[in-house]
Amino acid sequence: MKITYRDKIVAAVLIAIAILLIGLFALVRPKIKDIKAHRETLRTLKVQEKDIKDQIKEIPDIKADIEEIYNNTNSESKVFIPLDRVLDTTFIDQYMQSFADDAKVKLKSVELQNSTLAPLDYYYDSIEDPLADMRKAADVNGDLQAAYNAEHAESNSLSQRAKESIVQTNYGVTVYGTRKNIFNYLQKLKEFENAENVVSVQISDYTFGQDAAKGAKVSLPDDKETEDVVKVTVDGNGEISNASDATIVITLYSVYNMEKPNTD
Repeated sequence: MKITYRDKIVAAVLIAIAILLIGLFALVRPKIKDIKAHRETLRTLKVQEKDIKDQIKEIPDIKADIEEIYNNTNSESKVFIPLDRVLDTTFIDQYMQSFADDAKVKLKSVELQNSTLAPLDYYYDSIEDPLADMRKAADVNGDLQAAYNAEHAESNSLSQRAKESIVQTNYGVTVYGTRKNIFNYLQKLKEFENAENVVSVQISDYTFGQDAAKGAKVSLPDDKETEDVVKVTVDGNGEISNASDATIVITLYSVYNMEKPNTD
């Protein structure tokens, strides 16, 4: 078959077009792969963008939660005496003196001991279970043990709780007054708004002069409700009174105040 000049021209054009298409495909195919990869990356970034925007929307709520925790913590810690004050004998003296004035006792001394970090004890009922073996033998369905556990759940939980540590500072306070005066002073300590605990009370003369008066064969008023100190002279030298010294050991509890979180 004879190929005409026109057929040669058409064949050459087709070959050229085929070569051009092959070249274009060779160049475009990697770009198509890149476009698909970029689209996948874009999809991932959009998901991340959505997550970040959602987190940004939550920031005001998180900030409010942090501030609420801060305010609640400081509110609850107000019962504790700040560390800078618990170590200031002037601050404690003022409180002890005001209590003494109200109770009509004489404040003789206030002594500070070193602060220590110690576990804070708490109290719970210690449960003994002498019937455990008998209950176990009779407890076919486990109901008896379940009922026992439910009844003593609080005590069991408290017995396993770890003790938290807190700063404790002991003060020794010595006062002088009648039975009624000293009792009133202890009541004032009980009404103290800050966290404290009366550890011990030692009274020099628990009879408030009555034994000494009987021994000296002198009369001394025995009015347990009197707030007035009465003194009687013995043989022109010594004195006996219806008052006594009382040494009271008080533990004051302190914590560090939380610094305000920076939520800006």
